[in-house]
Amino acid sequence: MSLQKIKRASVSAACVLLCLSGAAHAQSASSAVAASEQTAGAAPVNVLVTPNFTGDDPAAVRDALARKFTDSKTRSFAHRVEDLIGEALPKTLHDAALTDAKLSRDLAFVVPAPYGIRYRSKVRVMTVDVDLSDSDHPDTIVLKKTITGPRGHKLVVAAEAKSKGYIQTVDLIELDPVNKHNKTTVHGRFVLSPAAFSEEDGDLALVLICRVVPPYLTETQDHTDPSNEEPTDITTRTATLHANIGDIWLINREKGIVLAKGLHLVK
Repeated sequence: MSLQKIKRASVSAACVLLCLSGAAHAQSASSAVAASEQTAGAAPVNVLVTPNFTGDDPAAVRDALARKFTDSKTRSFAHRVEDLIGEALPKTLHDAALTDAKLSRDLAFVVPAPYGIRYRSKVRVMTVDVDLSDSDHPDTIVLKKTITGPRGHKLVVAAEAKSKGYIQTVDLIELDPVNKHNKTTVHGRFVLSPAAFSEEDGDLALVLICRVVPPYLTETQDHTDPSNEEPTDITTRTATLHANIGDIWLINREKGIVLAKGLHLVK
């Protein structure tokens, strides 16, 4: 057989393999879609992100926005925000469709989800009901909360709290989902086989894919003097990011597996 005929045969075989692979993939995707349609809610996906995915740092986003508000007075606000969001999503989440216009930077905030997720093996359905609010801030999603300094509860009386060093600073970064105010619980359900569940069980987290919108950032600072019930001098700095949430994912952060997309917010 001539070399040219061998080449033609090899190309034909490769085309057959590609067609078979494409057909199998399409059949698998159709089965997954059909299964997901049987239960209202999120859609299971076969997508990977970087293992130990952390997404965007809420503190870095807050600080960058705050700098843009104060350091670039001569530039338009649109330019200042575009500078911030021009860094694009983590490389595993790049999408050309997200970068075709100004202010097209989508942020990905990762929030741990240790509670509120249940898997029912008999019906092969995973249900997500995770409240992302805080008892002191029930109407917003808490992205990050850092407390520094000792607490004087049961250790000192109010009059002695400050003199003995019971002074705390609370740094809170929260997300106000525009047009979904007071909706802070992530909900959804989707089909997941027991085998897939056993392989993907682990460090579960939620990824909020969102885009900042006016007024972008608001900040407040509150101070609470020590009391007999809470003998601690507390200063709370709250930064609120205002954003439209485009999608919510459930991921296995440790393994870099996206279990589902299309989760949504409810009250």
